Amino acid sequence: MAFGKSFSSVFGVAAKDMRRLGVLDPTLDVDARLFIDPFLLPHSQQIEFKDCAFSKYEEHFTQIYNLISLSQQEGDKAWKAALRKFQFSESRGMSGTCLGYSKTSTHGHAFGPKKAAQSLRWAKQVIDLGVKDPEMFSSLSLFEDGIGADLISDMIAAITIECIIAFNHRILNELNKTVQIPTEEFTLLGHKAMLPRNPFSNHGDPVILLADDILKHLPIMDDPKQIPQVVEGNESLRDRVNEHIGEVFATKSKKDKEQIKDRAMQNAAAFQTFLDMLKLLERSSYNIYEDPEGLLVWRDVAESTTAINKLQLTVDPSLPRLERINNVVESILAQFTRLVENNRLNRVFYVKDKPRKEAFAQLLFYAIASSYCDAADIGMTAEADAGVGPVDFKFNDGSDSVLVEIKLSTNSATVTGYEAQLGAYGEAERAGYGHYVVIDVGKLGKKWERLTKLRASNTEFAKRNFIHLVYGTLKPSASNRK
Repeated sequence: MAFGKSFSSVFGVAAKDMRRLGVLDPTLDVDARLFIDPFLLPHSQQIEFKDCAFSKYEEHFTQIYNLISLSQQEGDKAWKAALRKFQFSESRGMSGTCLGYSKTSTHGHAFGPKKAAQSLRWAKQVIDLGVKDPEMFSSLSLFEDGIGADLISDMIAAITIECIIAFNHRILNELNKTVQIPTEEFTLLGHKAMLPRNPFSNHGDPVILLADDILKHLPIMDDPKQIPQVVEGNESLRDRVNEHIGEVFATKSKKDKEQIKDRAMQNAAAFQTFLDMLKLLERSSYNIYEDPEGLLVWRDVAESTTAINKLQLTVDPSLPRLERINNVVESILAQFTRLVENNRLNRVFYVKDKPRKEAFAQLLFYAIASSYCDAADIGMTAEADAGVGPVDFKFNDGSDSVLVEIKLSTNSATVTGYEAQLGAYGEAERAGYGHYVVIDVGKLGKKWERLTKLRASNTEFAKRNFIHLVYGTLKPSASNRK
């Protein structure tokens, strides 16, 4: 089945209506790398998030703050009460938000006792400094390893589920004025909700819609270079930042954030300054309509591209099954190359003349290839774990499979990936053929030359493992395949 199905396309809703109502149009068969940012809740245009969700969030973490403040030692009565409030188990249906890191599903995860205890130890440190702001928990993912923005997002969704359900009921009523969206009753963390079922969920999950202005791609501190331009406009905060956090205006890379965080943990004034800075910086949500990271636009590009550029795949039944699969894969790769090099698909690999992330190219290829696979009745899966790590794509028909790895030329592991990764995958998966595709979007340097030499040095490996160079630069060129 073709990959990259949006809520609007599946349920017949006009995408412009989703935008008018301020709702994310989620991709139902894959997570979008977006997260609920607690700093954005009070600034939402949607009352269910601005008032209801923010109040629930504040109330919940104020209670945790008070309990930790009362705790004298880890494991006492107050500590255990705080620990219970910090945990949430993965509940059926909550992955219906379709947010997170998964490339091929919308399945979520939980905040278990270990991570909860880790979080409370950090919170105790901050409280002992003298910090009295319960919103400190919003910055947790910046300080503690293994507690990412996706986990915080899942926790916020669990805490504010009543408000999210109210938002969904209102939005669905609005959408149903022009189109009838079938709904059924679901129970989410003990609360009843009438929601549409996600037809792509293996767990029978609902679709849970979210406001588009509470979502972030990554925390602002993942790129501290943005700090100066935002803080400079606030003279009072700028002076406090310089006094308590250090030479923040000299930040040049992500590594600098570690020094900033270390300074923030020195005393209450420094931490509060850091927190106030985050509150100011995090007021802007990710612009899902301009979509600079390509988190959603790939699905529309793939749909329009395959609709215009049909691919007639002929399968020779006289060939062995493995050869038939490989012929299909080679046809799809040739078509993808033509689309990039000759049909101007290369333009979508860039935003403001800078290459997008590799994940965008992989999702785009997956969506295009899966559409063509449907016509050939060939199965296709992504990130097939063979015990040696994920391979991007596996095409199969029964036990025979052909592997495809997609790399951008900007990836520093482009060369090592060919022999170390694809070779290991081929052995573990018992794949008959492997195709290593490099899309040149700049910084190719000597990588293709080194790949060619690597392949030539192992003739047996080369018989079944191929390399492809697709010119995705903005300058027209011809392709090269060996």
